[in-house]
Amino acid sequence: MAPSHGPAALTRAPGARAAVSVGAVAMLLALAACVTLTREPRGLVQDDDGTLRVAAIACDAKAAPPVPAGGAGLDPASIRLLTWNIHKQADAGWDRDLARLAAASDVVLLQEATLGAGLRPVLDAGGLRWVMASSFIYEDFDFGVLTAARLRPLASCALRANEPLLGIPKSGLVAWFALAGRQDTMAVVNVHAVNFALTLPGYEAQIGALAATLQEHAGPIVFAGDFNTWSDARMAAVRAAVAPLRLVEVPLRDDRRATFLGSPVDHVLVRGLAVVDAVAEPVKSSDHNPVRVTLRVDVPR
Repeated sequence: MAPSHGPAALTRAPGARAAVSVGAVAMLLALAACVTLTREPRGLVQDDDGTLRVAAIACDAKAAPPVPAGGAGLDPASIRLLTWNIHKQADAGWDRDLARLAAASDVVLLQEATLGAGLRPVLDAGGLRWVMASSFIYEDFDFGVLTAARLRPLASCALRANEPLLGIPKSGLVAWFALAGRQDTMAVVNVHAVNFALTLPGYEAQIGALAATLQEHAGPIVFAGDFNTWSDARMAAVRAAVAPLRLVEVPLRDDRRATFLGSPVDHVLVRGLAVVDAVAEPVKSSDHNPVRVTLRVDVPR
């Protein structure tokens, strides 16, 4: 199971985390040989009745965005979104913090989520429906990115990209949500980006492929998660990949995001959405601090 950052100190502003030792990296390489990978991106979808089903959810860049059929939708005047790398639920208190944060959110994006550590009861208690893009299976449990919300997405799909060193995939999950009283939809990308790579081509390919799935989408967009932007070159690669989508980064009024090599690694980028509030909240229950934003749809109906 790969940690979200490399063999150096990951810090949360303010403060620092302990360095990951060379021995720990060697252990990760050994564990990488023990994971199970599916041929196609594996999705785990919770239906409205709570039933969990497994589906192949590979993205098709040529697929048209879904059209809402009326009925329930997210409130376009106030969409409360949380993005958080939850560190495989390995730190004490994650469940309490997630329960509290989820109760105040309409959409929850989790990276490094696992279904084997009590996550489902927390989401169920919060009244959330979810879909997970499984990156791999370890000891019979799925690990990956998970998107939860007050209502099921109209559609969802996933893309995977392999870590060059470890060979373990990282996932990105795209979901389209209905907006109450509107004919357009909001696309939400939840990404955990490739990390253990010193060159950019694989990283650029992963972010570019996710952006390409939205090339036909005309409505609002949220592109968020753990981008592993620990260098200026990586951040530049993100900006270049999303430039055709006209995304802008959400500024935080209290920026306590996790940093690596002095750079924040978690981001929220948007289009067609006005920022009502945005903050990173310090916690002890992960090596990342959760980012909470409140958004308002800012394009004509």
